[in-house]
Amino acid sequence: MQTSPDQPSQPAWPRQRRAAIEVFMLVGLMFLIAGSLPPGVNEAHYLAKAKHYWNPSWCPSDPFLQSADAHVIFFWTIGWLTMILPLSAVAWIGRFVTWFLLAWSWRRLSVRIVPGDWWSLLTLGLYACFLGCGHLAGEWMFGGVEAKGFAYVLLFMALEALLQGRWNRVWLLLGASSSFHVLTGGWSVIAAMFVWLCSSRERPTLRAMLPALMGGLVLALPGILPALALTWGVDKALLSEAHELYVHRRLSHHLVFHRILLQPLMLDFEYLGLPKVALEITHLYFLRHLALVVAWGTLCWKLRSVESRRFHLFVVGAGVIACVGILIDQLTLARPDLSAGLLRFYWFRLSDAIIPAGLALACGQMLQSHRVERVRQLWFIAAVVVVGLFVGDALLRRYADPRPDAVIQAGPSEFERRQRFEDWIAACQWIADHTDEDEIVLTPRGQQTFKWYAGRGEVVNWKDIPQDARGITEWWRRHNEVYPPEVRAYGLVHHDMASLRRLARVYGFRYLIIDRGKSATAPHLPRVFPPRAGHAAVYEVYSLSSETVDKVAR
Repeated sequence: MQTSPDQPSQPAWPRQRRAAIEVFMLVGLMFLIAGSLPPGVNEAHYLAKAKHYWNPSWCPSDPFLQSADAHVIFFWTIGWLTMILPLSAVAWIGRFVTWFLLAWSWRRLSVRIVPGDWWSLLTLGLYACFLGCGHLAGEWMFGGVEAKGFAYVLLFMALEALLQGRWNRVWLLLGASSSFHVLTGGWSVIAAMFVWLCSSRERPTLRAMLPALMGGLVLALPGILPALALTWGVDKALLSEAHELYVHRRLSHHLVFHRILLQPLMLDFEYLGLPKVALEITHLYFLRHLALVVAWGTLCWKLRSVESRRFHLFVVGAGVIACVGILIDQLTLARPDLSAGLLRFYWFRLSDAIIPAGLALACGQMLQSHRVERVRQLWFIAAVVVVGLFVGDALLRRYADPRPDAVIQAGPSEFERRQRFEDWIAACQWIADHTDEDEIVLTPRGQQTFKWYAGRGEVVNWKDIPQDARGITEWWRRHNEVYPPEVRAYGLVHHDMASLRRLARVYGFRYLIIDRGKSATAPHLPRVFPPRAGHAAVYEVYSLSSETVDKVAR
């Protein structure tokens, strides 16, 4: 029924209220999927760096925190909160800010392609499922707070503008995205330029876009300049070594295609009482990602949607970038020095994030446009079941193991998980209570949360690789000296006393934390935690300083 011209039109606020409720529901969905306790996998890395950026007296001796800063805009956006709040509180605030912005920007993008209320809930659920189960190189979207979360918000906003044909806004938004994370935003600029090249009839001229392109470049400078500064004035041989270490030694599982092909796919169903299963068949990561590409391509071919054409061309552009990365990897197999210099730019990051998004939104289009009502209902039910199973799996895993993701990633143990976690917190707390703020500690190789819980520096940490060339080579030298192969296998107790005292003189540490899950043998040093003789703990603190031992004894 249409209203007459004399009748007042319905107020806009009910529609806005529905949109607001939808955004809150999207945030709730993200919380269900990724709402584990902090720190997340990268939060201990990013937020510790942000805290040190604002307060250099926090962990002043830690070599990673002292290394060059690559994400200055992120530190200014949320890092200042670390001056007034604990790291866990900052993590929760950062997560919810990121989730709200992602929910708002995703809804706007989803409504452009799949019109109507509430559809964005289904498309976001499908997106999370496809990304979690079909990524190639380990990309994620709704985890802990870090720089690329804000970069993806601006990318979604740019994609909405792309669908509207508002090219000037696209370049400005992608420039702002690059300021938060130069690779996420930078690859997006290239993919958007691919869309522009493929849109000859409807594209503006380069001259018309030039002011916006220059504006985007200016907005991107806070991300570009720190990235360039990481290699300024560095000797060519040192730079080549740093690239090789970064790409082939530390991050090959994200960067090197032929290494990704050979990775075993781990199926973990321990929360159901089943053992972990490592599928040793090669190419599984690639094959499941390829399945997403084929499904997305099939749906796009069937739909042939004019309205979403530019978005799906952007997905093609992201795929082309990934194919170039694969080609570089295959052509430089015999030249690891050359491949390291080229593959360090995360060629698979954008495709990992955007291809699942393209498939999720194409599924939403298909569900809306299918002509046979009964078939459409069956597909809709199937999509809801898939999302429900994915969310239920995330909740069951968190219920079975409520530890933070950064702790879980440190690896399995023969000890009971809860006891191991509690002993780790207790050991870190003892360090925090009994040492000065500038203390530096020798820690077990696998852990990545010592600075988070203890607030003290550490000699070296496998997770915390610096971004600058000099920092990378120093990190590798320290790592090999502190954790030779036998120590990696059996723990720090495999160092003899002469080796430990030499390392203590070189790196200035007075305490070391021993993981008794690695070895039942204790070092011939005074144990200061747990304080009572005979009291067992998974993690024990030992001192190389006689003065400290006497002080604790008193």
